[in-house]
Amino acid sequence: MRKIRIRAYVDKALDLLQRHSMDSAKADWPAIRAEAHLATVGASTPEDTYDAIRHVIATLGNPHTHLVTSHRASTPPEPTVPTGRLIGTTAWLVIPETDSRNGAAYVRAGLSVVNELIASRPTGWVVDLRGNRGGDMHPMLTVVAPLLGEGEKGRFIRPKGRPHSWGIRRGHVYNGWHTAFRKIKIPAALGARVAVLVDGRTASSGEAVMISFLGGKNVRTFGEPTAGYATANQAFKLPDGARLAITTAHMADRTGRVHGNTPIAPDTPVSNSSATGDRVRDTAIAWLEQGL
Repeated sequence: MRKIRIRAYVDKALDLLQRHSMDSAKADWPAIRAEAHLATVGASTPEDTYDAIRHVIATLGNPHTHLVTSHRASTPPEPTVPTGRLIGTTAWLVIPETDSRNGAAYVRAGLSVVNELIASRPTGWVVDLRGNRGGDMHPMLTVVAPLLGEGEKGRFIRPKGRPHSWGIRRGHVYNGWHTAFRKIKIPAALGARVAVLVDGRTASSGEAVMISFLGGKNVRTFGEPTAGYATANQAFKLPDGARLAITTAHMADRTGRVHGNTPIAPDTPVSNSSATGDRVRDTAIAWLEQGL
């Protein structure tokens, strides 16, 4: 690959970061560009520029912005789907991370589990977000939509421009003007008591699901502080197939509290260090049973 194309590749990455990063305004872009060009003088392939691009990202200072290599971008993750079962009279619903490419299958499987649990007439619900590192929030929110009920559940706050909200409208998840999975039938809102479980691996879109419950009636969160990536990323493709996931906004809950790169503490801190049982889940179920 000719040197001029490598320079153009680096400039493309820098242009995207400068234009879209919420941390762009505080950066010294002439100095950043000069350093990146100097660092990639001997580069012969796009892969040779990755370290320099990562250094620019580190300079911007937002831990959620990251480079996805061309190899990783072309390799879809192992598909996951929600699971659940009844524990006594409590419905336990596990919401794992998911890639958007698995979104439709994730929603179909998740709503099948939700419908089965609804038919069991549970007295309360545990929504388990532990280990959910993020991905596409729309399939996750669609599965838990009956537990969220109607209305705004969160907002994206950008450095410039008006914030835009996400939530549930006529049973379906909306994000700004976009409605997700509009052709899939969603169970009616339940108005149930909900315990949400989180830990240090609950991140990004996993945190968005947690945030969607915050401020809700009859909702309480349990576990350990989240990862602290409650920010919105937008993906931009580079010429070799690599992607830049650029942080463009902070998340805010329905109460107006803005979250970001600080871990979100649960209402009831519980360590799951016990070698036997599941202390976090058991504590949440005990809280749910108190309301009976």
